[in-house]
Amino acid sequence: MDARTLYALAILLLLVQLPHLLHLPLWVSLSGAILIGLRLALLKNPDRKLLGTLLSPLSVTLLAVVCAVLIKVDYGYFLGRDPCVAFLFFLVAAKFAEVRQPGDATILLCLAAFLLLTQYFYSQTILAALVTLPAVIALAHALAVLRDPENPAQTREQLKLVATLLIQGLPLAALLFLVFPRLPGPLWSLPEDAAASTGLSDSMSPGSIGQLSQSDAVAFRVEFDGAIPAPRDRYWRGPVLSEFDGRSWNVSRRLLESRTRYQGPASDVIDYTVTLQPHRQRWLFALDAAVSLPRTDLKSGRLSSDTTPNPAITGQSAPISAELQASLSRSGQPLGRLMSDGQMLAGSAVTQLLRYRQSSVLLDARPASRPPPDNTLFLPGVNQRSKRFASELRASVPSDAAYAQAVLQHFNQQPYRYTLQPQLLGDAPVDEFLFDTLAGFCEHYAAAFVVLMRGAGIPARVVTGYLGGEMNEDYMIVRQSDAHAWAEAFIDGAWKRYDPTGAVAPSRVEQGLSAALPDEASVPRLARLNKSWLSNAQLRWDALNHQWQRLVIDFDNESQDGLWERLGLAKPQLWQITAIVLALTGLWCALVLGVPRFSRQQAAAEERLWAQLCTQLRKRQLPRAPAETPAEYLERAAQAWPAQAWRLQQLQEHFAHLRFRILTDSEKDRRQKAVRQLLRGLRWSLTRSTRTTTP
Repeated sequence: MDARTLYALAILLLLVQLPHLLHLPLWVSLSGAILIGLRLALLKNPDRKLLGTLLSPLSVTLLAVVCAVLIKVDYGYFLGRDPCVAFLFFLVAAKFAEVRQPGDATILLCLAAFLLLTQYFYSQTILAALVTLPAVIALAHALAVLRDPENPAQTREQLKLVATLLIQGLPLAALLFLVFPRLPGPLWSLPEDAAASTGLSDSMSPGSIGQLSQSDAVAFRVEFDGAIPAPRDRYWRGPVLSEFDGRSWNVSRRLLESRTRYQGPASDVIDYTVTLQPHRQRWLFALDAAVSLPRTDLKSGRLSSDTTPNPAITGQSAPISAELQASLSRSGQPLGRLMSDGQMLAGSAVTQLLRYRQSSVLLDARPASRPPPDNTLFLPGVNQRSKRFASELRASVPSDAAYAQAVLQHFNQQPYRYTLQPQLLGDAPVDEFLFDTLAGFCEHYAAAFVVLMRGAGIPARVVTGYLGGEMNEDYMIVRQSDAHAWAEAFIDGAWKRYDPTGAVAPSRVEQGLSAALPDEASVPRLARLNKSWLSNAQLRWDALNHQWQRLVIDFDNESQDGLWERLGLAKPQLWQITAIVLALTGLWCALVLGVPRFSRQQAAAEERLWAQLCTQLRKRQLPRAPAETPAEYLERAAQAWPAQAWRLQQLQEHFAHLRFRILTDSEKDRRQKAVRQLLRGLRWSLTRSTRTTTP
């Protein structure tokens, strides 16, 4: 393997490995870089036996086995996205370390291309695409060098050729992108990784949501069809926690599917599209309260109409009108189920970006079709002070609704504080919070409110999700810093929402997290009210990525149908699409490569120059014999005109290079120019000289 090819492969591998440095263990990245460096060192010092032994096929194989074991130990498992990508990362570097022949280099190019694609397992943003471009150029450059390793062409000329090929292929790529949209799911199937999830979970303990609120990572984005709800109405419902062991709250394992039907006016229904970031849980988020199942059709209109049940709720027996039946046929397949406690669950964990349509109404009370479950009344044998306080307060008010208001008034009038840094609580966290520390985050107030409700014999539960959201151009960003917990109590036959945090810090509900905390420095930068130039730049970049996701990444069959509609065209049949693709492809190839029927008239320059030489000699009674090679023909011409032998010899050399060697554009132009000068000189000389031999 020559040095030029090896350096071209090394540059390619470094550019391919670059996108993986952010999510691979440091030791894997260093191992790959070291192997590349050792192979280049062996190129400069081929006589060093130690390097040769270390990079021998047997040694590299043993290193790969050791790497596989270490990856298994590091991750704790091997069959999954992250460990498999890490192992492939090392194997590509190991293959470069043992490359010796052009065949090895060809295999390495294929492996490098596959490793480059694996970065899209983690990110499909504009930045990921931009990082891919230099690696694609390096891949094409390595192919050019491997194809002709002896060609001393400059790298700049080869890169120019690569760029030309990429530009010529770009229209075809755009055509295929528009005609053959993305499949609804990924082309790969990997076992689920055991990585930690980001976001809400199925349990809550003191401080859990407070830690989550210190992150400005995006939870999901929302595009509204119409008016945007006020900040105080942006309760995004997530996991509902009914089980309580005295310290932690957990999701109930006995959930039933909801059969509740919305029968209000269609004007109250809010339709929107959610783009949910992968969080490795089954929760799907919707404005409280959801009146439809999450669905895949991103273009469908409203599913509700006046005084008619929403047909997206499963299990209903009411008749559906013809209009709603047609609307339902366009609504796409449901992505999950709506449970009796109001939370939505997907069929499997959300491990990739997910977009779905949703319909909701802004309700703070949910009529119940079933009696409240027993677990919404259970209290373990701790937090005794809270139970006694609940009994005393309940006896002083006439109704359950008045009691709930009395609890909120207690939070408002007593010196409770809203803080991200509460004191650590012991075995009776609710008692200590209510009567000792008096300081906490939203989960402290929601948990205490539910305990006080249950202590008075009122079914209650904790609801977790997000509160708020920030508008960025034409869509809303909901961040992890918007994570929130509130309460629901079963009063007068309905589950009514109560947010005790609003009684202590009303600005949290009206303006967001930053407005409710005295020290803005403890709030994530993107969640602060006063935006810096860096925050504004990040928002603009997020808007650009959102459009990229919506228009490029999510371009599927539905997006293609919408494109035909905007162009005013009917959706073409498969045979029509095939004909369009073949016609446009043929037209573009004809423009790039030339029309085939004119190929004889547009012969190569060297062939035209050779024809001119043969014409000159034939006019001087020296035609070329049918079985005579060009070299024999020019040798016979040199014998006829010895004074022109040097010109004829140079012509023979130039024609041989132009016809049988792969030259760069500059080298080809230089030789063609030299041939033209020789032909002009030969024509002038032959008119003034006589032939010394007979034909």
